Amino acid sequence: MRLLILGLVFGVTFALCSYAVWWLQGISEREKRMLLNEVVSVEAAAIERHLSRALTASYVLAQQVRSAGGQLENFEAVAEELMVSVPEVSNLQLAPNGVIEQIYPLRGNERALGLNLLDGQPRNREAALALRDRRLTLAGPFELVQGGVAVIGRNPVFLSTADGDEHFWGFASALIFIDKILASSELGKLERTCCSYEIARADNLIGPEYIFASSESAMDANAVEVQISVPNGHWMLRLSRHPGSQFAFWQGMLLSGLLALLLSALVARIQREPDRLRKLVEKKTEELEKLAFHDPLTGLINRRLLTQELEHQIEVMRREHSQAALFYMDLDDFKRINDSMGHEAGDQLLVEVALRLKNVLRGQDLVARLGGDEYAIMLLNIRSAEDAQRVANKILSSVSRPTNLCGHEVVTAMSIGIAMIPADGWDAAALMKSADLAMYSAKRQGKNQVAFFDPGMQSQVVASLRVEEELRHALEHDELRLHYQPIVELPGRRPVMLEALLRWQVPGQPLRYPGEFIEVAEQNGLIVQVGYWVIHQACMMLQQREKEGLELLPVAINVSPRQLQDPMFADCLAEILLDTGVSPALIELEITESVLMEQLDRALMLLNRLKGMGVGIAIDDFGTGYSSLAQLKELPVDTLKIDRSFVVGMMEDKRGQQIVEAIVAMAHTLGLSVIAEGIEEESQQIILQQYGCDLGQGYFYSKPKPVEHLNLGPEKVAEEKSGLLQD
Repeated sequence: MRLLILGLVFGVTFALCSYAVWWLQGISEREKRMLLNEVVSVEAAAIERHLSRALTASYVLAQQVRSAGGQLENFEAVAEELMVSVPEVSNLQLAPNGVIEQIYPLRGNERALGLNLLDGQPRNREAALALRDRRLTLAGPFELVQGGVAVIGRNPVFLSTADGDEHFWGFASALIFIDKILASSELGKLERTCCSYEIARADNLIGPEYIFASSESAMDANAVEVQISVPNGHWMLRLSRHPGSQFAFWQGMLLSGLLALLLSALVARIQREPDRLRKLVEKKTEELEKLAFHDPLTGLINRRLLTQELEHQIEVMRREHSQAALFYMDLDDFKRINDSMGHEAGDQLLVEVALRLKNVLRGQDLVARLGGDEYAIMLLNIRSAEDAQRVANKILSSVSRPTNLCGHEVVTAMSIGIAMIPADGWDAAALMKSADLAMYSAKRQGKNQVAFFDPGMQSQVVASLRVEEELRHALEHDELRLHYQPIVELPGRRPVMLEALLRWQVPGQPLRYPGEFIEVAEQNGLIVQVGYWVIHQACMMLQQREKEGLELLPVAINVSPRQLQDPMFADCLAEILLDTGVSPALIELEITESVLMEQLDRALMLLNRLKGMGVGIAIDDFGTGYSSLAQLKELPVDTLKIDRSFVVGMMEDKRGQQIVEAIVAMAHTLGLSVIAEGIEEESQQIILQQYGCDLGQGYFYSKPKPVEHLNLGPEKVAEEKSGLLQD
C-alpha cells in the first residue's frame, strides 16, 4: 500500500508538473514570439527608412541633371554635397545613354567607367527595367570587386524636348553599401545579446532566394520574418532567438521528475515551481520589451517609442489646444572623446549626459537617445518659445559641467535644435526633421548653441555649404589676397603702420569682401586656417620689403575669436616669425574688446605670453565691449582703436564727441596710444587732433590696396589723398 501511495503521488505530481511546464512553455513561447515580431518590425522599418533616404540622393542628382538640361558641369560639387547630407551613399554615378561616364568619388571605382548598363548582361537587367517602367529600380545586392556587398539605385532621367515630348538621357545612380544600411539598425546589438538574423532578396529578376546578410550564429527553425519593401522587389528580414535563450522544455520535465522523488518537499515544490517559471517568463518578456522600446546603454526610450509618444501627444494637443517643443540634440566633438580616450569612456559620457538631461526635465517630459551621440526631448505643456529657450539654456549649462572620464576631467558641449508644436507643424516625421535641421544650424553657429527652426534654414544650409566649399577651394588655389590700409600720424599724416585686410579674388569675378564669407568661416572652423594664412602672408610681405631695402612699417592683423581659442596659437605665431625672420615688434595683433571681456582670465594669460614675445597688442572696436578702467589696467595692451561707429557720427552727435574725447583721455592716462578708425572727412581729423588722438585710419587717407600700390613715403599720403577718394 505504501509503495502504491508513493507511486500514485509520484505519478500525479509528475503529471501535474509536466502539464505546468508544457503550459508555461507555451505562454513563454507565445510572448517571446510576439515581442520578436515587434523587434523584427522595428528593425525592418529602420532598414527600409535608411535605404529610402539613401536612394533620395539619386532623385536629387536626377533633378540636378534635368535642371542643367543634361549638362551637369559641377557634378563633383553636387555629388560631394549630396554625400555629406546622405552619408549612407558610397558613390554617385552619371550614365548618359546608359554608359557610365562620371563617378564620385572616382578613386577605387575607375573600373566602372565606360560600363554600358543597357548591354543586356544579367547584372544590368534592373537598368533595362528602370528604362521600361520610367522609375527607379534597385540592382543587387551583389558583391563588389573592391570588396563588400552593395546595392545600386538606378534612376532613369528623361529630358523634355521643344515639342513637349520627353527623351531618355541616361541614368543617375547611387551605390549604397549594405554594411552602412545595417549600421543604422540594432541588428548588431541583437546578435550580441539574444538573436540571430538573416536578410534575403527573392524576386523574378535574380531567381532563387539570395541571402546577402546574416549573423554568425545559425537561425532557429522558429524564426519570424517581415518583408522590407524596396524598388522593384522586396527583402525578407528573419529573426530568431539564440538556442541558449529559449526555455529548455526537457529540463523542465526532468525537474518535474526530481520534484516528484523529493516527497518531503513535494507540496512546497509544487507551490513554488509555477511561480518561479512565471517570473522567468516575466523577466524574459521584460528584457525583450526593453530591447524593443529602450536604449540598452542609457536606459532612455529609443527613437521608436519617442515617435509613438510624439504622435500620441500631437493628438492630445489638437484636442487641448496646448503647445510643446521637440528638442534634437547632439554632443559637440564626441568623436574626439572616442578617438582619444576609447569607446568605454565615450559610453560613460553618454550615460552621464542622459542622467543630466533627466535631472533638468520635469517628470512629464520625455527624453530619448536616438542613437550615437544624439538625444531628443519632448517638452510638454509649455506656454511659449521662451520657456523652451530657458530649458535649453539649463541643458547647455548642465552638460558643460566637467565630467571625470577614466581619471581625466573632460568638458563637453551640446548643440540643440528646437521645433515648436504646433507652430512648426503637426506631422511627427516632419517635426523630427525640422528639429534636426535646426540642430545643424546651431552647430554652424559655433556649437554649444540653441537654434529654433525656421523655413529658411534649408536654403541657408545649402548656401553656407556652398561658401564653405568655395572657401576651401580658395585656400587650395591661392585665391585669397591681402590689402593694406595705412595708419597715419594725425598732425603730419605720416604712415606709421599698416592694417592687413583680407580679400578674396575669384578669377573673372569681382573682389569679394570679408562680410561675404568670414561668418561661414567662423562657423565651420576654417577661420583658424585662414587666420594663420593672413599672419604668414603679412610676414612674407615684410620679409620681401626688407630684402628690397624698403621702409618697414609694423602691420596690424585682426585675430578671430576661434583662433584665440586654439591652444597652439602662440606657438604657431612664434614659428611663423622664426621661419620668415620678421621681428615680433613689426606685428601688432588686433583683438576685439568683446572677446577679451568674455574670457578675461584666459585672455590675460595669452596676452602676457604674446607680450613676452615682443608682439604688439591692440584692442579693436573699443567702446562696444563694456570694459572697465580696472579691467584695462590689467591687460598688457599697447593701443586702443576707437570703433568707427563713434567717429562716423561724431560731427552730428555731440555725445559721440564726448565719448571719443573720454576714450582718448582714459587711454593716455593708462599710457596707451589711440587709433581712430573710419575717418572720411577732414573735419573729423581736426576734432580728433584737438582731443589729442594719436593716429588715424580711413578712406580720407587711403583705401585698402595691395602693398605695391601704396605710397608709403613720409609725405605721400597727403599728396595722393584726393586721387584715392575717387577710387
